[in-house]
Amino acid sequence: MDLSKLEENILSLEDYPVEKWNPKLCEGVEFEINSDAEWFYNGSKIERIKMVKLFSKLIKYEKGKYFVVTPSEKILVKVKKEIFLITDYKFEENFIMFKTNTDEWIKLTKNNPLSVPMVDNQPYPKIKLKDNIWGLLSRNVFYKLISDANQDGNRLYLESDNNYFYLN
Repeated sequence: MDLSKLEENILSLEDYPVEKWNPKLCEGVEFEINSDAEWFYNGSKIERIKMVKLFSKLIKYEKGKYFVVTPSEKILVKVKKEIFLITDYKFEENFIMFKTNTDEWIKLTKNNPLSVPMVDNQPYPKIKLKDNIWGLLSRNVFYKLISDANQDGNRLYLESDNNYFYLN
C-alpha cells in the first residue's frame, strides 16, 4: 500500500461527513491547538502540514467542544483561540480570498462572513469557514486589511461578493 498516495487521495476530498459520524470518545488522548493554530497530539507538535490539514478536515463541533472524528474514533480537541489562522489574503475578481495556515483559500461571502468582535478590549477579527469553525486573522493580515478597507464616515469596510463587511 502506498501511504503517500492514500494521504494525497484523502486530502483531495473537500469535505467529510463528520456530522454523520458518532463514534465513542477515545479516552487518554487529545489534540490541542494553541493560539497560533499550531496542532499538538498528546503534547507533541505535529510538524507535517499535510497531517494538520487532514485532521482539520475531520473537526466536528458538538455541545460546545471540538473533536477530531472518524467513523471509528472521536478525540477531544482543546482549542486556545480558533482552529485556523488566516495568514494572507488577495483580491480576486469581486471577492476577497483568505488563506489559512493549512494553505487553503476561503472566499469572503455572506456564508463565510468576517466578524470583528471585541475581546478583552481588542479587536478579534475572524472569518467563518463552516459551522462553528472560524479562522482568526493574524495581526499582520488584519492591519493590511485596514489599510485596504473603504471608509464610510467612521466605519471601515471591505466589499466582497457584493456585500459589505465592517471592520469596526
